[in-house]
Parts: sequence; C-alpha cells; structure tokens
Amino acid sequence: MNHILLVDDEPEVLNALTRILRKDYTLTTANSAAQALEILSTIKCDLIISDIRMPQMDGIELLAQIKLDYPSVGRVLLSGYADMDQCQMAISDNIAKIILAKPWDNFELKNIINLMIEYNQLKQANQTLQLKLDQFRSMS
Repeated sequence: MNHILLVDDEPEVLNALTRILRKDYTLTTANSAAQALEILSTIKCDLIISDIRMPQMDGIELLAQIKLDYPSVGRVLLSGYADMDQCQMAISDNIAKIILAKPWDNFELKNIINLMIEYNQLKQANQTLQLKLDQFRSMS
C-alpha cells in the first residue's frame, strides 16, 4: 500500500484528509514542516500533501527541501488562499507537481493522488530501465 504524508497545521484538515484516504493508503500526519522532515528521515513515503500556509516553514519551503533530500517523493500543495504567484512559482520551479485548492473535491483529490503515484512509479521504472540500457551499452 502506498504511503502518504499529510502536512497541515490545522487538525481539522488532517482529520478530513485522513477520513477520505485511510481505506486506500497508509497515512502519516504532521502538523508542521519540521515534524514532516523528521518523519521523512525515518519513514519512506511515496507522496506528500502539504498546506502552503504554515508557521515557521511554509509548504513551499518544505517541498523545496523534500525535492532536494527525497527527490523521488511526489509533492502536492494544498492552498486555501488565492496566492497565485506562489502557486505558479512552485509549479514552474518543480517544487510541486500539482496545487489543490481548499476546499477540495474528494473525487478530484483521489484522482490526483492516483495520478501522482502512477507518475512516480513510471518515472522510477524509466530510471531503472535507463540504467540497465546504459549498462548494456557500456558492455558492448
């Protein structure tokens, strides 16, 4: 079962996401970016869904750090604010693949998660095949 890390400083949001996703995924929650980074240092996650607006370290800073330290982890941002400049920057800098607006549509949320996990699996399979191809070429 795929493992998702949910990060939000609002317990109600974490509870809502957990209720929606708990049947289909292994879930871990964090109420801060610092806690999320601590969790990622000990647990392998396939996807992180983080709120943008959080105290101390925001979701964009968190996902930028995760991109550096754990590049294979899928990254999705939740935005309850209409801060389009930040959202566009996060997408253009490949910090997040997708921005989801709060309140989200449950069907859309589940589809985005499935697409992100499938995308990451295909990306990893492609990297494995590329490595094998490179090894084969070097033997020839």
